Amino acid sequence: MNVSIIIPIHKPDKSLLKKVIIGINKQEFKDKIEIIKVDKKWCLAKSLNYGIKKSKYRIIVTIHQDCIPKSNDWLSFLLKPLEKDEIVATCSKIYDLENKKIYTPLLDEKGCAYKKEALAKINYFDEKTFLNSGEDMDLYMKLKKIGKIEYPDCMVEHYHKGYLIKKSEYKIKQNANTWGCLFRIYGFKVPGVWGALLKANIFKFDYFYWFWRGFLKKKQDFRR
Repeated sequence: MNVSIIIPIHKPDKSLLKKVIIGINKQEFKDKIEIIKVDKKWCLAKSLNYGIKKSKYRIIVTIHQDCIPKSNDWLSFLLKPLEKDEIVATCSKIYDLENKKIYTPLLDEKGCAYKKEALAKINYFDEKTFLNSGEDMDLYMKLKKIGKIEYPDCMVEHYHKGYLIKKSEYKIKQNANTWGCLFRIYGFKVPGVWGALLKANIFKFDYFYWFWRGFLKKKQDFRR
């Protein structure tokens, strides 16, 4: 099962990025691995789509520039479920180094695998609607309609200071904008939307404004 691994790059820590590449090259994997680094001044969704369309193989893996495979069999475990016809994607567990916490996202790009034909069927990541956040949840909602997603016992280490602790003003506005857009598209079907709705009140004006802006415009457009 040959695989194309896509790494979107934006102002990376070069030493950390080197460790990511080393971690990939150390994988005990018998088939071919293609690594595609996308270093463009584009939104995340567009960078990922560029890599997917440029790739040679029918299995796609995405990993972030600050995520390192936890073991040398990470890739094999991540791809194994894709041998089943009904499985369209898999998602790694994430170990947050700063907080020593393990969590499993529904689907994001930190360490996920996808069947290329499934991505093509849903027209890839939505780069027109999502500027810098929410494209992963949108993809999850679309892929769930055409197949199943599995969560194998494999993990990546995430080196991102402050990722799971109190959000910055920027992240609060970005998250609000993202949830508003997702709520407009999927309504109450999107997991976690109730918590966002409870925060989208006039007493939390910044969150209120950016949530309902995303809802009304049907677009995630917050930027620094």
